[in-house]
Amino acid sequence: MKKHLLLLLCSILFISISCRNEDEENIESKKQINFQLIGKGNFMGSAYATPQNSVITNTTQWNNFLNQIDSPNNHPSSGFTETNIDFNQFMVILVVDAVYPNGGHSVDIMTVDENPQNIEVDVEKLLQGNVTTVITQPYHIVKIPKIAKPVLFN
Repeated sequence: MKKHLLLLLCSILFISISCRNEDEENIESKKQINFQLIGKGNFMGSAYATPQNSVITNTTQWNNFLNQIDSPNNHPSSGFTETNIDFNQFMVILVVDAVYPNGGHSVDIMTVDENPQNIEVDVEKLLQGNVTTVITQPYHIVKIPKIAKPVLFN
């Protein structure tokens, strides 16, 4: 009986240690990716985009987005740090929130992490408030090195 109890305890201990090691390996295998800001703020006026969490990997997709937000009287892309992206080296992470009837909202890309299976983008809404009566649409756009893995948004 003592042998069975000792065997059961050893099995539980082994399983516990194995699970802990797998969790540690998953944490250690995550690598934070530094991203470069392209644009962050709120679209206003006639410049609104489809709400989305997207990855842009080529010039055609990028130009379609710029054409969607820019109009003859309103050019929000002129405030971007850059609009000529080298898609051979980079890809763009694009987060556009819903249109709100008031200001004081934000959408924020907090971290971009690479793990063996994919890239994880952590997005948060840090501001959610009725500050002004202006219609706004929060956005955050960054670029990262081109990596051939699926991108998941959290």
